[in-house]
Amino acid sequence: MSPPPTTTTEPSKAVGRFEALDGWRGVCACLVVLFHFHGYSPIYTSPLVRNSYLFVDFFFVLSGFVIAWNYAARLGSWAEVRRFLVLRLGRVYPLHVFMLFLFLAWETARLIGGMGQASPSSTFSGVNEPGAVLSNLFLVQSLHVHDSLTWNGPSWSISTEVWTYVIFALLSVTLGLRLWMLAVAAIVPPVALLYLSGSGMDVTFDWGLLRCVFGFALGVVCYHIHKARPLRFDGAGPVAATFAEFAVVAAVVAFVSVVGKSHWSLLAPFVFAVAVLVFASEDGAVSRIFRTAPLRWLGTLSYSIYLTHFFFVLLFPAVVKRLVQQDLWTPMPIGGGQYVLAFGRNDVEGTLFYAAVVAITLAFSAFTYRWIESPGRDWSRRWAGRPAPRQAAGGTVGASGGQMPSP
Repeated sequence: MSPPPTTTTEPSKAVGRFEALDGWRGVCACLVVLFHFHGYSPIYTSPLVRNSYLFVDFFFVLSGFVIAWNYAARLGSWAEVRRFLVLRLGRVYPLHVFMLFLFLAWETARLIGGMGQASPSSTFSGVNEPGAVLSNLFLVQSLHVHDSLTWNGPSWSISTEVWTYVIFALLSVTLGLRLWMLAVAAIVPPVALLYLSGSGMDVTFDWGLLRCVFGFALGVVCYHIHKARPLRFDGAGPVAATFAEFAVVAAVVAFVSVVGKSHWSLLAPFVFAVAVLVFASEDGAVSRIFRTAPLRWLGTLSYSIYLTHFFFVLLFPAVVKRLVQQDLWTPMPIGGGQYVLAFGRNDVEGTLFYAAVVAITLAFSAFTYRWIESPGRDWSRRWAGRPAPRQAAGGTVGASGGQMPSP
């Protein structure tokens, strides 16, 4: 996930963020939290929540859009590539390492103090094997070096995104990122996943890099479309813009709710690309909702929400069990005579547990944003130094004029 852009293409529009897309990102991050927590609640059985793993692909598309917006014409030299990679690592790595060591501390507490009633044989094994610490530190845990997700599971996407940054920068500085390359990057990965994946877009530790490159490339395409011909509703008025935004939200909700892990889920980045293009213009009433202060606040915290929530998803049931001295995991009917283990004993209790996990995640995310994310970003800016003067790279798809702010 990447920070939102800090300029717009229209001279008449005040310099700022794509605030509607920022709000989108915050909502999507919260949906991923709901997806990972298994509470005894109607929330769990909601098709939208059960398939919210797909919103990671929205992050990938938005990341490509934002990175191209800020760097498409900057990466003309190796010095600029170095600065770009330092800035991107400074944006994502400090919180990733902080959470990895928090997971290590929790696993050590389980080993020493029996937290969660763990036995020594069940700690530092399986998904928490010690060897996976190194792969997570070097951000290669999603490059098919393990047989499952490890430690902080959602960090697989941070691994793929960092390597996608590297690919983007190297192609830009050596060959120039041309339209045919973007076309290949947007077509080959889904075709490959069609044959490699038995669960549609739900690939992570194995083929996650293909998934990320796919979404990121479509995001870069969105940048060029928006830059060349932004979607405007000036002639039709705000009513048409609002209608288009409602239609896109409805389409996203319907698509995510229906496709599950079928091969149709491979179309998710295309659906999210349409959402990015429509909401980048910020012309309708739905955009105004996404630009409200609470949703923009969620957008600001979205990276922290995404990377910290899994810790509390795992920690919360163990702590509650220790406090009440009772196991609250309960078989919950999901239809067709099937049951799943869910946390809580009834719909009310499970829903309250969902609210508690989200609230704790948001509070902790505000802390990590203030004390981990922001200092890490500031440190990387100081280390990278002042940006080199931008020069448009003629003939490449990354060429653009005008000034871009430092992210």
